[in-house]
Amino acid sequence: MKSDHLLKLLYDKNLHTVRPFEGCSETEIKLLEQELAIKLPESYRQYLLAVGHNSGRLFQGTDMKYSQLKELQYAAKELLRENNDLILMPESSFVFSMHQGYEVKFFVLSVGDNPPILEWYEGSTKGIITLFDTFEEFLSDSIYKHAAIKWLD
Repeated sequence: MKSDHLLKLLYDKNLHTVRPFEGCSETEIKLLEQELAIKLPESYRQYLLAVGHNSGRLFQGTDMKYSQLKELQYAAKELLRENNDLILMPESSFVFSMHQGYEVKFFVLSVGDNPPILEWYEGSTKGIITLFDTFEEFLSDSIYKHAAIKWLD
């Protein structure tokens, strides 16, 4: 989903707040890629370009802002270690979301421009599961679920 289409959808679904949506610049994304020595999938890059700094009501309470991404790479692995979980995330994993310090969402960088979304959460007996077949499917599902919430302004 292109960044402009994503922004339109977020406005149409009333997921904005008084603070405007704020995306990342190409320069910021390239800097992150350089610092982590990675190449992000195009579908995720479009998300960052649209709302990487502020996604309004979408994902409130979840750590996934641009400023948190480098720390999330370490925090997720540390969480698994603290839980004595023998499950290891694939080497080329990129953690893009941590919710309330116990739920981790990530994708494998080598899978393409619209990778499956994987999840691990503390206390799970299932290990790592495939949550969605693509990042765009995850994003669309999240938008529609957040749009169904009756927000108190």
